[in-house]
Amino acid sequence: MARILPYLGTALINLFRKPSTEAFPKGEPPKAQPNYRGRLTYDAAKCINCGLCERVCAPNCMTRTQRPAPGGEPGDLEVTFTFDLTSCTFCGLCADFCSKKAIVLTDDYMMVGSEPQDFIVSGTFIKKAPPKPKYTPEQLAAMKAAAEAKKKAAAEKAAANPEQ
Repeated sequence: MARILPYLGTALINLFRKPSTEAFPKGEPPKAQPNYRGRLTYDAAKCINCGLCERVCAPNCMTRTQRPAPGGEPGDLEVTFTFDLTSCTFCGLCADFCSKKAIVLTDDYMMVGSEPQDFIVSGTFIKKAPPKPKYTPEQLAAMKAAAEAKKKAAAEKAAANPEQ
């Protein structure tokens, strides 16, 4: 009992003292340091579906699903990128390799949630099928042969008439 008395006295003194910390959140949270790599954002409108981000992601926190676009032209794809922030190490390689800057790491460090979906970032876009070629491979070969024959005829004519 004698050992508890000093602690009991300190507890009683601190009971009536003003708190040394402030309740959170009081006002705006402090800003993150420059170049802080926080919550990831994804802009599907900028994405070109190159897949570099997926290739450089060491923890494989992102998935890309492709399926035929509903109501689209044949060959159109609906592409969905999903980023799992619980697996992400926030290294920033995906953002560095994204040529269109569709992936950005923000300065948001307040990543708090009660549901697993709070840590999922996702975006969907439609990738149009490339246009059909104007010429078939057979037509291209015929055009190439005709151009070579014309070039050969012009060379023969020039050789036959060296004066011109």
